[in-house]
Amino acid sequence: MVLTKDQFFGLLKMGRPFVLIAGLIAYFVGLSMAYYELSTFDIKKAIVGLIVLMTGTMMGHYADEYADVDTDRLTRRTLYSGGSGVLPSGIIPINWAIYSAIFFLLITLILTFFSIYYDILPSIVIWIVLPALFGGWIYSMPPFALERKGLGELDNAILGGFFMTLIGYVTQMGTITINSILSLVPIFLAVFVNLLGVHWSDRFADKSVGKLTLVVKMEENTRFLFYFLVFLIYFITVLLMGWALPNLVTISILLTLPFGVYCSYKFTKTSSPMLSSAFMTLVMLAAIFSYMFG
Repeated sequence: MVLTKDQFFGLLKMGRPFVLIAGLIAYFVGLSMAYYELSTFDIKKAIVGLIVLMTGTMMGHYADEYADVDTDRLTRRTLYSGGSGVLPSGIIPINWAIYSAIFFLLITLILTFFSIYYDILPSIVIWIVLPALFGGWIYSMPPFALERKGLGELDNAILGGFFMTLIGYVTQMGTITINSILSLVPIFLAVFVNLLGVHWSDRFADKSVGKLTLVVKMEENTRFLFYFLVFLIYFITVLLMGWALPNLVTISILLTLPFGVYCSYKFTKTSSPMLSSAFMTLVMLAAIFSYMFG
């Protein structure tokens, strides 16, 4: 079978290339943490780890496209929300999305095991990749479909705030420490804030098809959770200062506070997820640059 040009680009679009950038930034948070401790990093290991992360993330994106075709028919699409729009357009058969998800699942597993076998990545990485793949699959796919039961935001925040970052860290350090996990709590919370913004944008379409995201369940009260999570980011950052978080990292994250307050003020006043996504990105970049140059 020969793909048409529209089908080829449709398949690429379903991989959500722009959303992959967020995963790339999360990965560099972990790499920068390792660089802070080692003052160097292994480029080969970093590249292989990144490929594993990207293929695993694409598995999740294609699975989401397959599972969310009902709500994606009704959403107003943005760069971060509403799906790619490929399946609702009818350019390619719906089953192609799940076939693509399975393909990237297998590729991720093969790359992970081969990289461990050839001593490129440490064996501990399997304890990050396997749970991450499982969490990425059950986010949207039955029988769990966590995003339809009010648990998707938490699941995705754990994936983005901890697993994606720790893969970068572990490729260099070969181990996970309690401090490395604690230092990622502000990142986890920032990802959670972003997901509230994304799902707020899709709330009407989600509700109309019975997709009970946390935002759909909480409705207008979502804003109080949003405010609380933003507050927690800075409160916990201060608590971790000087031990789990280096001083410069703490200060850099605290400098994002004015934007965090502004995003809190604008939440529910706009249907776009761009502000919450920009806030998450800003917190991550603040951590990366302070780890790298601190």
